[in-house]
Order: sequence, then C-alpha cells, then structure tokens
Amino acid sequence: MLDAQLEADFCLEPGVLRHARAQGSTLLRSARLPLDRMASHRRLFRDHFEMRLGNFRGITLLCTHHERVGDEITALLGGDAGNWVGDYSTLRKLNDYLTPYALQNSGTALFFTPGSGVFDESYRERTEARLNQVTASLAGRLELRWLTPAEIDNFRAENPFTNALGFSDIRPDVLVLAAHLDGEPIGMAGASADSAQMYQIGIDVLPKHRNTGLATVLVRTLTTAALDEGFLPFYGTSPSHIVSQRLALAAGYTPAWWEYVSSSLLDTALDDPR
Repeated sequence: MLDAQLEADFCLEPGVLRHARAQGSTLLRSARLPLDRMASHRRLFRDHFEMRLGNFRGITLLCTHHERVGDEITALLGGDAGNWVGDYSTLRKLNDYLTPYALQNSGTALFFTPGSGVFDESYRERTEARLNQVTASLAGRLELRWLTPAEIDNFRAENPFTNALGFSDIRPDVLVLAAHLDGEPIGMAGASADSAQMYQIGIDVLPKHRNTGLATVLVRTLTTAALDEGFLPFYGTSPSHIVSQRLALAAGYTPAWWEYVSSSLLDTALDDPR
C-alpha cells in the first residue's frame, strides 16, 4: 500500500518502486503531472508543488515541474548521495538550484508507518496495560472517548489541539480520540483522511500532562482504530523533533520516508506536508 501511495504522490508509474528495488536502482525521477492527471489516491494538498523530493528506504524520489531543475538535482543526488540529502550542506545546494527559478523550500518532514509489532496480537493488550499505568499515575478520573463530528466542531473556534485537529476541508478529521481528566480534555489524537487509503495521525497533550505516557496510549489506540477501518496510518514530524519521533517509536511506528517540498515564490505556499 505504501509503494502505491508514494508512486501516486511522486507521479510514478504503478509498480516502479518494486522494479527499482529488484534492479538496485537508487534514484527514480518523474515529471510533475497536472492535478487532474495524478492518481486518484494521491495525498491531498490545496496547491500544487513545483518539486517533491523524497527518500524511501534508500531510493531517492524526485518529481519536478521544471526539467532543468530535475537535471541539476539528479546530478547532485546520484548513487548514495540521496541518503544524505537532509544534510544542511545538501539542502543549501538545493536552495541554490531553486532560487533562479523563483522556487522556495516549503518544508521537510520525516514520516513513520506502523512497524511489524503493531500487527501482533499482543499490541492491543500492551496498549491496555499502558493505559492502566497512565490512569494510576494521574490524580483524577481519566476517560478516553471518541468524539462525534459535533463535538469535534466545538473546538473549531478555540483549538488547543492543533496537531490533532486540522479542520481542513480537503483532509477532514475522521477519527478523534480525546482524553478527559475529571471531565476536562487534556489530550487528543486525531486522524485526517489525507488520501483514499491512508490516515495521518496527529497528537496533542496539554503541557501539564506530558511525559506521563498518555500521548503514546492515544496514538496506539488511534492506530488500531485506523487499521480496523482498512486504512494505513502514518505519522509525520519534523526531522529535528526528537520528542515527536520518540513518541512514534514508542507507539510502534518505524521511519518510512523523508520528504522535501518546494513551491513557487510567485504563488501561495503549499500546505504543510505533515
């Protein structure tokens, strides 16, 4: 499923990633397609990218609108160089290539997907055990509850859980799990429908209740619910956000791909890829 998702997002032909692994290829390049010609299961963004660059399990993925930009970046990232594309020196060179074409960096992100342990029968039992530990550590009555659409909408005007609730009209919040302590919301995990086959996970816990294990319990429980609905959950964060990355690992996720997106300086900036 992840192969198919990234092939759609990077305008690649179906099956090309499997073929690249079999051939030992380290870089796949494609021309950016118009939005109406991209696969219907692509991830949804309001604006079109000018360049999307990624690294997926050692294979560099490059999709560009400008052919000359693609030529220069291909020359830069041949061989093993694509595995080091997130280094500052390489990113600076990328910016140097982009600037003459009035392009800008719109963001980088590291994405995680469930590891094999998430599909083990004991995953739910371990989540329940963690919940019992968190409940015992908090002073008060802890309740986890799935929010209805109307309850979600109550947070639209004043939203302290911006990572969990995006309120996007193109990537709707479809599953939201809230943690209440003595009736007050203290944490929330949300899943947005970023594509026809993948849900993106977001998590927020109020500062007073962080480092309790609550965030891990919320993400694990939401992950199970997303899989039960037939969707592959994924978790995106900044490459420098170690706390967020440690949470993903504690919830059973594993690093899957890195991504860099650029947009035109002349147009509205892209939505955040996370």
